[in-house]
Amino acid sequence: MKVWKLPIVIAGILSLSACGPNTSELPGDSVIKGVGWVGATVGDLDRTTALYSAAMNLQQVDDSAIEQNAAFDQLAGRGNVEAQTRMMRSVNAQIRFMTFAQPSTEARATPEMAVEGPGIMHVCYQVDQETQTYQKFLAGGARFLGDREMQQLNPKNPVFYSYSRDFDGLIAEIEHVDVAKLDLPQPPKNKYRIRHVALATPDIDRLAEFYSKFLGQPEFRRFGQWPFLRMEGEKSDKVSGLQDASGEAAWFQIRNLELEMFQFHSHPTEDRETPRPIDANGYNMIVFDVTDMNAARELLVYSGGEVETEPVPMDGGQIMFGRDPDGNLIGLQTAPTDFFVSSRNFKNNGIE
Repeated sequence: MKVWKLPIVIAGILSLSACGPNTSELPGDSVIKGVGWVGATVGDLDRTTALYSAAMNLQQVDDSAIEQNAAFDQLAGRGNVEAQTRMMRSVNAQIRFMTFAQPSTEARATPEMAVEGPGIMHVCYQVDQETQTYQKFLAGGARFLGDREMQQLNPKNPVFYSYSRDFDGLIAEIEHVDVAKLDLPQPPKNKYRIRHVALATPDIDRLAEFYSKFLGQPEFRRFGQWPFLRMEGEKSDKVSGLQDASGEAAWFQIRNLELEMFQFHSHPTEDRETPRPIDANGYNMIVFDVTDMNAARELLVYSGGEVETEPVPMDGGQIMFGRDPDGNLIGLQTAPTDFFVSSRNFKNNGIE
């Protein structure tokens, strides 16, 4: 019986003390400097804030409104869109939770994001086991997807995994690391970090080719190429809640945050016919911190993406939106480097 092997398990250990495990990185001259934030639509900002601050130790850094924004009107397909947003920060990355006034009928009817997608399926939080993050997440209202007990996928590595949903259906992967069992000269200073944001795709070759060009990383980490090596096993099923799951994965390091993508061959992901509504509960966008809007736009198109909106003012700079080949919403944002949306605010990418 196979289990999810080295790329995930070793990654889980190394990233507590390093930026990323054996993944290529952004070129120094890239117009993309990191991930500014991941967006998520929720029903109640205060309730969400309480859960993620208590369980994941996320800190509130901004509370602001979106209104009279032509880009968001276009994305939502209607005028006068309004949303209240709250930026919550870890040591290396941040999530921007949004609550939309009068969400559309389509948004209200949109089901929870499945583990197999398509789309932004989860955000991974990697923490010191002693924080009891998973237990706090469940106590705050989340529900587990596989077994209630966390799974140690490899007995030689002190990392325990779980998938769970919050009350709005957002999936969190939580990795508990038994730091006391790591062979380190001293324990990591930070007990909490956001490890990655994950995409579920119907065509990993297509999606990886896009991000390879977009991020300037022709060599990136892959595992489980079908039909040879597979990512499968009883323990991984107990994490995801999927039966007899198998598939393959790829990883890209985007300075402060890793991008992970899966194609499940056992549970085929369909191409999305229409974009997921931005005001439907769930993760809704990945926003990249860029230095030059025109150059970033050209890079998006060159890589095989599509432009969705023109640039508009936001957060002390500008933002525009496009889509990757799967239709996932990508933001390109310019802002002063000392402003809260910039990925360059994170000291040494949160590693100290």
